[in-house]
Amino acid sequence: MFFYISIILSLLGLGGATYTDLKERIVPNKLNFGMALTGLLLFGINSIWVGSLWPIMYSIFGLCTGFFFGWILWKLGVFAGGDVKLFMALGALNPFTPALLHIGIFTSSSITLFPITLFLHSLLAFLPYGLIIVIYKISKNKEFRTQMKKEMKTRILQGIHASIIIASIYTILFSFTNNYLIEAIIVFITLIIWNKLETKKFILTIILVLLASPQYIVLLQVFLGVAFTIVVIYGLAKLMFSIRPLLSKEISVSKLEEGMIPTTTLIMKGKKVVEKENLSLKHIIKALKNGNLNEMLESKNEIISSNKARGLSIEELKEIKKLAQKGLIGKKIKIKDSMPFVPTMLIGYAISLIVGDAILIFIFGL
Repeated sequence: MFFYISIILSLLGLGGATYTDLKERIVPNKLNFGMALTGLLLFGINSIWVGSLWPIMYSIFGLCTGFFFGWILWKLGVFAGGDVKLFMALGALNPFTPALLHIGIFTSSSITLFPITLFLHSLLAFLPYGLIIVIYKISKNKEFRTQMKKEMKTRILQGIHASIIIASIYTILFSFTNNYLIEAIIVFITLIIWNKLETKKFILTIILVLLASPQYIVLLQVFLGVAFTIVVIYGLAKLMFSIRPLLSKEISVSKLEEGMIPTTTLIMKGKKVVEKENLSLKHIIKALKNGNLNEMLESKNEIISSNKARGLSIEELKEIKKLAQKGLIGKKIKIKDSMPFVPTMLIGYAISLIVGDAILIFIFGL
């Protein structure tokens, strides 16, 4: 009975938190602390019911585990403060993962690891949820949609052309070698040559297709596989990288509020305020080449960070406004129009009801 009551209360609480997060981008403290106290009260009654301290102790363990795990993610910049409190509340209501199936690995572990399981399931839920948000934002911006279609059309045609080249080479090599490394090297070299030909690309393409045409079935199969992979991967990558302007907006520094997330990280370099270079493969290679990894990771001169989900603190807010008044930065700043994370927790909780701690049990089993 208590098990099912805790699930119902968790779903109701997450439903309310999702509503406020979508509407106001905040989860009220009353809701978070109310859920936490309700969890402790529920399992306190359970302890009296069964005449044992273990139910209330498990609820306290769950609360502490949820808070500690959420606090670590907050320190890493992944969570905002409201997310930590919500994790704490869910830990109190769900000392163990609320698995309903109890079949094979679709069950609960014997220790209070639910916050970790919920986080993993929330990440899985974030993929389809994020894609829906992205598609919605693109549908509302006609100018961006038109420009993106134009760019993608050109790139997709190039991708199909490259797929024909790759499929033709693999088909030609099909009868001579089964060494994938050699085939990959030949394909790579041919693509480099093909890319340098510019206007004569079609001549090379026609020659390779004619040479591969006797095995047209293999050619068609390889082409379809390669083309699908290139187009899908490029399409998703282009979509994810292109939507950044849609997920940000420019506001006056004077209108900045606590919790808002800037799009860039600002650091103090001498007497100037500059943007910190985003961590990328190019950045890492450059740092390794110069033998200066400390500079890449240096953050002691950091003013504000774009990588912290908690957003601007009160101290950072005061500092950024002072810099704007002194003219060290502009009067306007771009902030992230980030996606609410709580809805993914609700989906992640629903997943947990079905599969339990399957992911953790599988990893520990390995």
